[in-house]
Amino acid sequence: MSPHRKQATRLPSTPTVKWVTQWMAVVVVSFGGLLLSLGSPYLFGHKILVGEIADRDYVAHQKTYLVDFEKTKEAQDDAREKSLPTLRKLPEANAAMLTALKTKLDAVALAQIPTNSTSDKSIKQLADLVGSKDYNSWRADVEKVTAHFVKMESLLTCDSPEIWQTRVIEFLPDRWPNDLRIKTAEMVTTCLQPNIEVDREGTRQHMAETIAHIKPITKEVATGAIVVHKGDQLTAEDVSNLNQIGITHTYDFQSLLGVGTALLAAFMCFGIFLYTFEPLYFFSPSAIALMATVCVVASGIAAAVGKEYPQFVPLPATALVLSVIFGRRVGMILGILVIVFLRVSDLVAAPYLVALAAASGVALGANIKKRTELMLTGVLIGVVQAIAYFFASMVTGANGSAVVVGKELAQNLLGGLSSSIVAIGSLPFLEIIFGILTPFRVAELSEPDQPLLRQLEENAPGTYQHSLAVANLAEAGAKAIGADINLVRAGAMYHDIGKMVTPRYFIENQLGDKNPHDEIPPEDSRAKVLAHVTNGLVLAQKYGLPKQIQDFIPEHQGTTVMAYFYHKACMRDGAQNVSELDYRYPGPKPQTRETAIVMLADVSEAVTHSMRDPSQEEVEAAIGNVFKARWDDGQFADSDLSPKELDQVKQAFVRVWRTLHHERLKYPSTTTGRMPFVVQYPTSEQKSKEEGSKQPGG
Repeated sequence: MSPHRKQATRLPSTPTVKWVTQWMAVVVVSFGGLLLSLGSPYLFGHKILVGEIADRDYVAHQKTYLVDFEKTKEAQDDAREKSLPTLRKLPEANAAMLTALKTKLDAVALAQIPTNSTSDKSIKQLADLVGSKDYNSWRADVEKVTAHFVKMESLLTCDSPEIWQTRVIEFLPDRWPNDLRIKTAEMVTTCLQPNIEVDREGTRQHMAETIAHIKPITKEVATGAIVVHKGDQLTAEDVSNLNQIGITHTYDFQSLLGVGTALLAAFMCFGIFLYTFEPLYFFSPSAIALMATVCVVASGIAAAVGKEYPQFVPLPATALVLSVIFGRRVGMILGILVIVFLRVSDLVAAPYLVALAAASGVALGANIKKRTELMLTGVLIGVVQAIAYFFASMVTGANGSAVVVGKELAQNLLGGLSSSIVAIGSLPFLEIIFGILTPFRVAELSEPDQPLLRQLEENAPGTYQHSLAVANLAEAGAKAIGADINLVRAGAMYHDIGKMVTPRYFIENQLGDKNPHDEIPPEDSRAKVLAHVTNGLVLAQKYGLPKQIQDFIPEHQGTTVMAYFYHKACMRDGAQNVSELDYRYPGPKPQTRETAIVMLADVSEAVTHSMRDPSQEEVEAAIGNVFKARWDDGQFADSDLSPKELDQVKQAFVRVWRTLHHERLKYPSTTTGRMPFVVQYPTSEQKSKEEGSKQPGG
């Protein structure tokens, strides 16, 4: 892509209230427009409520997964049923059981006394069974076993005595007779009581944690599947599903505030970047307005169609337009910021945003010099957008069936082509509305078939040839110092168009005729020459030349002195009676390096053209004197042209002159003028020798 131009105006040395007001208004409106477009989902999103009737079919525009509420609820219920209760120990119950056991054991001891007649048949039977054994040994075993049992076992209220008895028998010694084991177990069981209970609060918390750890069960929804049918009454599940796929939004002023804060930070950072690296754009309200307009339009389209037709969001067109007008660096930074905010605002799904970002990268890297090349770039943008979407959808798992994938690829290809068409169609309007030149417009203005240039060639052919020569010199000078070559060439072609109004008053158009200035006073000559600037501006405005081209018409003369007519006036009236200011051009002085180069090329071409058979040394000295005179006169004070660059431009001019004229030898003078060059025609014998030498082997 052609090097971008520093087209914007510089900050006035004394900013006026009007300029400051205009600049601030543009910044505020730009911020408001971006906030409105990026925050539109939070400001204007329709809030869908449970119980409403769907006004259309809501379709999933990419493969996704939604929560299956029914299966998720089943899983939660199953987990709730299988969840074990939380139990709490009762330490005092163990002590009570051992105390009750001691009472029973004492009763058995008493039942063994012959004189004791107990009414408890179970105790009497147990006493009889123990009688065949050592009572003390049996008692010790029972106490030991029971203590171990109540310590190890968890006894619940819901358990039956039979269950407890069975578990006690398992703890009793196997060496005991079966009857003794059973009766002993019966006695111990009568002493048992629950030693744990259900902790209801703990059980509730545990169940809640168990259910919370169950991940929602999802169901696959294919691309193009209807999520909610038109006419359905929306349930809570429907509203949740619609929110998940991003079709509907609720009002969210908190998110809007977040977007606004982030946008303000981005504005400040981008402003610092422009102030540091692109100050001419920073101080240009029209440049800021154009950048904001392009970004607002892209964001607004994304808000309008980003969910249903994300392939046609014109991000590549944005990158293309910005890079063509402001250069790749500005285009890249603004493009990245727009992409980030589109993702933050959830205006475009991730796979599509990746595809659009890749296509924007192609737009930024394109080397476009003609409008016709934009279409080829558009095809490439479309292909890259389609390929990038394919791979992005594979990574994110958003691809559907082969038919759906093919449809998506075709739409992305068309989306890329549409971005190119949008860029081609919008550039002329942007040029006119914001007064910004593009490389294409500059190249078109330099074409010889332009109406003004055709008139210049017809009405003032000498001036036209002079302009061509100036353009060649200026182009070389601009290339030497990295200035805008295309702008310099176009400015050089139009810098003297005002001369076509009165061509005979300029020496290059007189073609040997009598000079009309010889017959009029110097003040009239001054007026005639000054008029070529005002006439040029009138013609430029009539034919709609951009302001950047118009600036070359007055600035190529700056405030220099019309030395010939000033000297003529001094010779007539005396130097003390003539003011030099009356014979200076009104200016302004060159405001950019480009107009300064054309000033130097204009005077250098005139000086070298008037020299008769000069040597390279003479040309270099003449150009050096011209450059020094303009520098000493302060003509470059406002153009940022440095002494080093001035020398580089001078060397470039000399190289151009040497290329066009070659280096000529100084011939010795004679009494009749310069030594003539005698043409020697070859003889017949010489011709034969020459023809023979051309034959093979000759």
